Parts: sequence; C-alpha cells; structure tokens
Amino acid sequence: MAPVGQMQLAMRLLAPRRLFRATACSAAWSTNPRRNLTCSNHRFANPNQRVANAVYQPGVKSYPCPTVPAECTRSPCTCSGDDETKEITEKILKNHRRTWSDAECAKAHTEHGLMTWNNASAPGIHAVRGEGSYFWDSAGKKYLDFNSMAMCLSHGHTIDDRIIDAVVDQMKTLPYAYPGMFVTNVRGRLSKLLADIVPGDINTFMFPGAGTEAIEGALRMARAYTGRHKVLSRYRSYHGHTTAALTLTGDFRRWAGEAHASGGYVKFHDPFPYAFKYGDTDEEIASRALTELVEILKHEGTHNVAAIVVEAITGTNGVLIPPKGYLEGVRAICDQYGIMLICDEVMAGFGRTGKMFGFCHAPSVVPDFVTFAKGVNGAVLPLAGIGMRDPVADFFRTNPHMVGSTYHSHPVTLASGYAALQVFLERNLTQNAAEMGVVMEECYNDLLAKHPSVKQARCVGLFGAFDVQRDRQGTFIGEVNDPMDPAMVAFKKDLYERGLFTMMRGHTVFTNPPLTVTADEVREGFAMLDASLHILDEAMTDA
Repeated sequence: MAPVGQMQLAMRLLAPRRLFRATACSAAWSTNPRRNLTCSNHRFANPNQRVANAVYQPGVKSYPCPTVPAECTRSPCTCSGDDETKEITEKILKNHRRTWSDAECAKAHTEHGLMTWNNASAPGIHAVRGEGSYFWDSAGKKYLDFNSMAMCLSHGHTIDDRIIDAVVDQMKTLPYAYPGMFVTNVRGRLSKLLADIVPGDINTFMFPGAGTEAIEGALRMARAYTGRHKVLSRYRSYHGHTTAALTLTGDFRRWAGEAHASGGYVKFHDPFPYAFKYGDTDEEIASRALTELVEILKHEGTHNVAAIVVEAITGTNGVLIPPKGYLEGVRAICDQYGIMLICDEVMAGFGRTGKMFGFCHAPSVVPDFVTFAKGVNGAVLPLAGIGMRDPVADFFRTNPHMVGSTYHSHPVTLASGYAALQVFLERNLTQNAAEMGVVMEECYNDLLAKHPSVKQARCVGLFGAFDVQRDRQGTFIGEVNDPMDPAMVAFKKDLYERGLFTMMRGHTVFTNPPLTVTADEVREGFAMLDASLHILDEAMTDA
C-alpha cells in the first residue's frame, strides 16, 4: 500500500463513516398507496428500482421522506409538491409577505426565540431604528448608544452608502464561493489592504465568521506549528463561546464549557488581580506579574506550551490597560521559550483604543497571531480574521492547518470589510477615538470628584469603564458572576429612562460609544450618568 500523505490522512480521519450505495425500496414503502405524493426522489413504479440518493445503513433501508403529507407528524408538511402542500405553503408565505407590526414581531420572538447567554427570557429593548450614535425603540424612545451595541458598531448606526453598495454589488456578482477551492477578487484585495495597515510582518490572513472562530483557528495553528499542546491565558479574560475559546476564557463564562473541554488549558493572573496587588508602580506590577508567569511556565514545562493568549487591552472584564513594559515582557518570554504570542484584538482592534490595535500601545511588540472581528467592518455582517507573521504563513503554505468552514471568507462579508476599512481609514476614526478619549477622561475626572460611589475609572481612546464601590473602603458593589445588586439594577433602569444604553457587569459600567461619536455626544452620555449616579451614592453603606 502506498504511504498515506499528511493531508490524505487528515481527510481520511475527518471523512464521515458512510457508504454511498443505492438500495431497494422497503416493502412498507412499496405498498404505500400514496407514495407518488411524497418526495420526488421516490416516485418509481417498480418498488425494486434502485434509488441513487438513498442513504445506506447496514441492515436498514431508509429514505429522506417516506411519509405522506396527511400522515406527517411534522405538521404542517412542506416536503412534497401535491396540492395540499402547496396550499399550506402559500398560507405560510402569505402571512410572511404582509407587513407586521412591532408588537407582532415582539410576540413572535417571545414565542420562538431566545436571547443570548443567561438572558434567554429577558425582554430586552426592542430596537427598530438607528442613526449616528443613537437608536430608537418600538415605542419611539431615543437612546444614546454608549456601548456601540456589543462594543462593535464602530461606524455607528448610519452605514456609509459605499459599504452598502459594496455588499449589494458582491451579492449580484458572486454571492458565494467555496473557500477551500476558489480564489475571489475581494478576498485578495482585503488581504492586501490588511497587510498594508497591520503592523510588522503580519501579512497573511484568514477570514472566519466570528471572533471565537478566529481564536479556535489560531489555537489550532499554534499547536500545529510548535508541536506542543498547552495554552496559557489569563483569568480576567474572554475569548469566545465555542468550546476551546470558552475553555481559554478566564471569567465565569468558562464554567459552562469546562465539562466538554479537552486538556492543556492553563490560567495565570492578570497584572491587576481582584484581591491583591503586585505593586504600586507600573514597574513593580509588570515585574512581579511576569515573574509569576515564568514560574507557571516552568511548572507546566516550557517545552509543552504552544501559545500564550492575551487581550492586549482586556475588554469585558473591565477595560484593563496593562502597565508599561508588561506586554513587552510577555513577548520576550515567548521568544525565550519558543512560545507563540496570540493577541486577541476582537474588541480593541481597529481604532477603539486610539491606535490601530491594542498591542500598538507597546510599539516594539508584534504578536505571532492577531485575531480580530467587530471593528474590521463595524459589525455590519459577521466577519472575523486571523493574521499571522510571515514565518508562520510560510509553514502553513506547505503544511495543513485544518481551519475552515462553509462561511469562511464569504465574498459578501469580505466586501463589507473591504469597503468599511476604506471608510474607516478615510474618516480617520482611530484619530477621532484618540481625541474623544481625552474628552472622556475629563468627564471621568468630573464623576470621580462628584460621586463617592465611583471607586475608579479608566479609558484609552473610546474604550472606557468605571467601577462602583459599596463603601468608602473600596468594597465592590458586586461580582461579575453574581446577580446584579438591586442598586445597580435601579441605576441601569434610570439610565434607560433617561435614554442612555450601555453595558454593566457586576461592579463595572462601560463607556464605549461608536468611533464616530462627537464631543457633545460624549458629554451628553456622561451627563446622564452623572444624573443617575445619586442612586448608587445613596446605596453606599457609609453614605
């Protein structure tokens, strides 16, 4: 037998264990008097005629749809083409072709949809329209979006016509291409544009459909490149909801995925743990945090560790800006032990922090992989990316990486990214984020001076958050994994009533408006925060 190549072996392992063989119709099927009313693939006069697309299972003769519509338990049946089915189909379509009221849409969602994460039954705000930094609910109420929805709507709620036109043109020209076998113009052009603007020798890109897929892909490639299996990540982190990315995550969301996870995932502390401090200066904090990281690596065996994954600036765990020298130190440790550095830039990337990426605040640092999503196209369509340095890309040009999916490098989503990045660069949204970050910092200083419930605040560009304390000793009002404190619930409700939407987790309130926001809009949002913070001030135990 000829030797099996690496790719052939991988394909053999991944192939479904199924034989594609025609089989004779079953007796029950052949005696069905209404068999000609079922799926067109089975309209045969001879019950022993071979069926080309029957699915073979040893000892079992089965067919896609051997049931007549009148007897179908999957009511209503829309599988066949008889008159009864056509009537049912037309009735369904008639209902969906008409104009629905907002109330009908909300009722349909309540009965047939679920919200994400642990908010499955939450009513939510029923958003119906957006413009600029604002959106409106079904009752006509106007909200200032102070979180860019999910920290992703970088261009705001008004999408440039060039982005819309690019998407429509791509749908008309080439709506889809199999990503493992076809080259598309837009894939080449977006890859080149990214190579032009991403720092260092990160010149090669892949395009999965979500940030969590990007992390999964980068992990798989790092393990393949190094031949090692362990991966380190930090406790105060979030990297995605799929199994590996959720196991990589450090915060409480990880708990839901650990029972299904494989081994090799190791955690280490951030420079800013909850219950203790590494020091009082950037130098002390960075030095001690890095010393602990090296000790953990040695316990795990540096020869076993494929990658260290960090959010260059931590996102949903509090907008944590690393101390000076920290990221440079992580890069140096990776270089010393042959470990890949993966920077998760899903939230911080593309201008949010006032620089192109979070790791750009440490100018000498270039990660081996950078993962991104959200800001690459302002979240107008699902699009993410994996960027890699030249040596890594060269390796995978001759070795399989086994990363891909149906929607990978989808031409329509790539068109949105290619157009959106050009608009992003033309409007210099990174510079606007840097300038508005100065305004935000001034507003934070005002809140700190006026409200004792505000323990601390920080921002870099338009990436901001503040923490709420229960008393003047600095006790947090709640933990991120606990139900929200009643005072925080009341504070959030009051903000909604005033017309401000933002995200809160535990004791942290986020301020992440679109990158198109104006100084007046930043001040408007903070004015509403100021007006509502009396609720948290009055809730302090030593007020």
